[in-house]
Amino acid sequence: MTLQSSPGWVRERIGCVSASRMKDVLDFRKDGKPGAKRLQYMAELVTERSMDQAVDHPITLPMRRGLSEEPNALAAYEDRTGQIVAPARWVPHPRIPFAGSTPDGFIGREGLVEFKVPMPTTYTTWRMAGEIPAEHIPQLLFQCATTGRKWVDFCAYCPEATDPRLRLFIRRFEPTAEQIADIEQKAIEFLAEVEAAFEHYTESA
Repeated sequence: MTLQSSPGWVRERIGCVSASRMKDVLDFRKDGKPGAKRLQYMAELVTERSMDQAVDHPITLPMRRGLSEEPNALAAYEDRTGQIVAPARWVPHPRIPFAGSTPDGFIGREGLVEFKVPMPTTYTTWRMAGEIPAEHIPQLLFQCATTGRKWVDFCAYCPEATDPRLRLFIRRFEPTAEQIADIEQKAIEFLAEVEAAFEHYTESA
């Protein structure tokens, strides 16, 4: 088992489409052409494959916040739900090469959990809406696709909330077979474009 953020975990993900970037895979302009985020992600994967090393990403303030508070979010989730969260690892897709995901944790034999620690106003917006933000659905979908798990608990955590009852926002996501098939097809199509771009890049050397 290769734990998240370990050197082995970084190595396994080189050149692979990951669930956390599926939102970028689905980025298209209104005219149907690839959007800037899709093109940027494609360039990153071609770079990783050509250099056989991971592309470095600067750690932003929201990322630091998530890294520092995720253990507290996990503890709060376990206390609230009674679930035991097993450590995360990189899970390659069983049928799609160069694709996989790293959920924040495994629950039993059927579940996953994904933690988010947004800034307070964003957290309040999510809680008021009462549903999983649309921009995170592709990640949850592909996590289920790669792991074969049936559901993901989307768990947002706000350490600034003075009332402990308001620190957690949990919604369960249970994708349909049709949703899984659709996200897998989109990943396959994107990876075909990455492969074509990689071949063109190396041939033009």
